[in-house]
Amino acid sequence: MVKRAKVEAMKFLRDERGNVLVLAALSGSMLVSFLALAVDAGNVYYTQRNLQTLADAAAIAGALEISACNGTAKCSAMTTAANYAFTTENSAPTGATLTINNGPSALGTNDPNNGKINYVEAVVTQTMNTYFAGIFGAHSVSLYARSEAGYATSTTSTGPGLVTNNLTLNSGASVTQATGSTCGIYDNATSGLSANSGVTIDVNNFNYVGSSYNKNCGSCTTYNPLPTINSATKANPFASLTAPSQPSTSSTNVGTISGNTTLSPGYYSNDVNFNSGTYTVTLNPGVYYFGSGFSIDSDVTINGTGGVTIFIGSGASVNINSAANWNITAPTAAQITADPTAYDSCTSCANMAIWDTGSALNLDAASGSTFGGSVYVPNGTLTLNGGSTASAYGSIYASSVMLDSAISLKCSGGGSTSGSPYLSLAE
Repeated sequence: MVKRAKVEAMKFLRDERGNVLVLAALSGSMLVSFLALAVDAGNVYYTQRNLQTLADAAAIAGALEISACNGTAKCSAMTTAANYAFTTENSAPTGATLTINNGPSALGTNDPNNGKINYVEAVVTQTMNTYFAGIFGAHSVSLYARSEAGYATSTTSTGPGLVTNNLTLNSGASVTQATGSTCGIYDNATSGLSANSGVTIDVNNFNYVGSSYNKNCGSCTTYNPLPTINSATKANPFASLTAPSQPSTSSTNVGTISGNTTLSPGYYSNDVNFNSGTYTVTLNPGVYYFGSGFSIDSDVTINGTGGVTIFIGSGASVNINSAANWNITAPTAAQITADPTAYDSCTSCANMAIWDTGSALNLDAASGSTFGGSVYVPNGTLTLNGGSTASAYGSIYASSVMLDSAISLKCSGGGSTSGSPYLSLAE
């Protein structure tokens, strides 16, 4: 009897009927668990993307208001516009909160735009309850989205061309425009203009306020076009700009340079002389405020291509001597900081390469210059002597202009204008 009972027990243990049902039940439970987690994960992803969209919209709306009031700090409608974009225009979900910072501060000094008040930072947070992850102890998830937008200045419309109150074109002078540009020459003088021989003009228009001029160019086949007399006065395209505040003294404030050097932005209190020699001076990005001007001797190359504005104080003069070269690329947007003595604080420096409030900006024979931006000499004379060359990617305005050599303009008319804000960072 005992033996039979053992046999029956062994048969029962070896019987596999019903195992599939058990495995199916276990597998089904696991699949349901994974499905539940997938639902939570998908919901988190969707909500996170929605919060990022809300942050982007709020930042851009705030920056639009900054743009509308020409970069003025703390525009009164900025927060209102950002909140409207967040709550009304884009239907923020219940429980989401928006924080607006002008300028950015959430990342502190890790953000290259930290403290710059021409940037608007939107930070959106939300605590979201989970559906199934609570089984594993995760009853809620904290979500975070951040975005920045900046007040921009358009670089597609870089100015009317060459504007002056007194234009002198000597033999050897050349004013041309780059391919695809629409540039003009505007001489606001009422008398004194001469169309001399040996001059090349190739621009979209040449306007002269006076009623007549001396036509000394013979057949004038190198003029395209000849001046149009009795033209309307062309306004100073930069008249409304405010000069930058004097920044803190540069850490590299020196009087004489004689070899390869890297300079930092800031205030240079005395005349700076770049002694002759075949070497390169590199300018780090920012505003270079020269209180007494500077001179660049033969064979020296000055490179400031990362967003540099050269500002020369009243009464100073700049001389770029023979075979010297400088290449300056202006910042593409206004830089507004809470501290006006900061090296990059300049509300009016967008697209401004050279801003010379002194008496003279002279490019001597065989010197060459590329200005990646506008050149502004409101109180003095811009002179290009024989054999020198210059390219200006923006407007040129000078009280007087005297040309013995070549200048090439790249512009599209209309002057520098405020543009749509650009999304600078989203994470």
